[in-house]
Amino acid sequence: MKLIIIAMITLISASAAFAVSVEFKIDINSSAPSIYPCNAGLMHGTHSGPQVCYDKVSGNSCDRNNCANDIDCNCVCTGADDSDAGEYRHDFLSAAYSTWTDNGDLAPQATDKVNVAAGKNKYNQIFSDKSEWQTQLKKLAFNFGSERYGAEFFLDVCYRGPQIEYFLAKQQYGSYNDTPNFAAKAQATITDLNDNGISYTQLSGIETRAELVCDTQGTGTYVYAGGSNMQNLIYDNPLMHQIANTNVNTMGLDIAQGYFTQSGNAYTAFNVSSNQYLIPNAWITIGQRSNAPRFCKFRYFFKETARDATNPLETLRKWKKQDAQICTYSTINEDV
Repeated sequence: MKLIIIAMITLISASAAFAVSVEFKIDINSSAPSIYPCNAGLMHGTHSGPQVCYDKVSGNSCDRNNCANDIDCNCVCTGADDSDAGEYRHDFLSAAYSTWTDNGDLAPQATDKVNVAAGKNKYNQIFSDKSEWQTQLKKLAFNFGSERYGAEFFLDVCYRGPQIEYFLAKQQYGSYNDTPNFAAKAQATITDLNDNGISYTQLSGIETRAELVCDTQGTGTYVYAGGSNMQNLIYDNPLMHQIANTNVNTMGLDIAQGYFTQSGNAYTAFNVSSNQYLIPNAWITIGQRSNAPRFCKFRYFFKETARDATNPLETLRKWKKQDAQICTYSTINEDV
């Protein structure tokens, strides 16, 4: 019996001597995209057509030269059609905004408010093309008091892509099928809010179009998703703000080494019965390869086209207040 016990002890000792173990540390990289309204602008171009004169009693067109005197004349006219007409001074936007915060981060308690008058033939905007990335709009209203329709305005939606280096996986494995493919959509709807039978949509002839520009991973001077130097990328990357070359599009963004698409140069009327697909599921690609977007900007353009109506009286803005609401839908998601 004693010999058996000794043998068992020897076997256990031998087993313990050949045991191995390994300690391995795992790094976790986690990041999600952020998308938010970040800028807006407004202008009212100079009217090139003749003055519009109408009888304030009958509403018909009239000629002030037929009036015996100014006191008894019912014929009234719009402002002069030259550089000093000043209709742009009656249109302005109102906005409330705060500093951009990451998903889940508490937004600043203070919300700043601003009024911006319309530019005359060029946009006056809330933020410059460099600083809008740091702000997110909370409220936005366009207020038009000009005698004639003719306001043009835009909304920017900024997108910060996930800070994961997808392009490195493509380079290493040589496959463009096993990493996410990103597709973008831009939609817009308009709703007349009042119920007095006066439709702003119909009277103004408002139309819309959209553009999207993206700076993508693996292209240009800055190839990485961002990481710790995100602020430098936003402020210093020429793809994201105005630079002096011939590749700058209407958003002030260089598209020479990035992705760009649009709903078309021509404006289109709103489809009031359903969503307006301005950019329908467009792949974000460079050549034949899909590229993960680092930063993108949607720009939605809107224009009152009644300023060019055949009947001059139809170019006049109605005195009774009209209310309408435009809703935009912007998305950049992995797609298949």
